[in-house]
Amino acid sequence: MSASPEGRIKTGKASLVGGIAVGLAAFALWTAISHELGVQGMATMIAGLIVAGGIGAWIRIADL
Repeated sequence: MSASPEGRIKTGKASLVGGIAVGLAAFALWTAISHELGVQGMATMIAGLIVAGGIGAWIRIADL
């Protein structure tokens, strides 16, 4: 017989806050680096939002 868990895994608020904070920090770094490299524009900002969102989501999911 295998033991089955009776309850659900409770997701913490800390992983949500951490994912948001890391996503914002990643976007800030993306913006700073693109400014220093002289690569600015709407496409660069959209790419930065996608990358930062992916990083933030990864942190949120990995912390569960």
